[in-house]
Amino acid sequence: MADNLFGTPVTDATVKLYYPDIKEITAKDRAQVAFQLKEADQKSENADIRYKDYDFHGHIGEAPYPNEIQNGQWAAFLHVHTSGTLRGSSAAIVYSGRNSAGDKIAWLNAWSNPFHGTNCAYTEVRPTSHFDTGGVWDAVESLFKTDNFSDNEYGGYTIASIGQSYPI
Repeated sequence: MADNLFGTPVTDATVKLYYPDIKEITAKDRAQVAFQLKEADQKSENADIRYKDYDFHGHIGEAPYPNEIQNGQWAAFLHVHTSGTLRGSSAAIVYSGRNSAGDKIAWLNAWSNPFHGTNCAYTEVRPTSHFDTGGVWDAVESLFKTDNFSDNEYGGYTIASIGQSYPI
């Protein structure tokens, strides 16, 4: 497992451990078990498939975006401001996967960590084709208004939040 992935993937075998009498295991079952295990393996203390990413300001640092995050895992990465600028760090990462109906969808997680000002986060669930359209990144950047956001469109669910402290 990559250094910036935390937790054990939730597979059909994992679901069987918690629900031994279940007959047919679905993606929704794996997602529910992953949610139940969100604090397992000290993921929060050590802290799908990458579709695309976009830098508004800054760039990826020494810990890159993982290409795949399996159900039940958390990931960490380092995005930093560009040296010599006062713009801060602001970017978006999109992962694709399938919703409970088996449809291909994508989860966007975006953040703005300005050099001066309030940190903001934004997230959304959309069809993957949404992120291939012109102007999508300008639209996303205009949605940085709060430090937490959630979305449950297209049969998916995502939450993004960002703290206001500067640990690095």
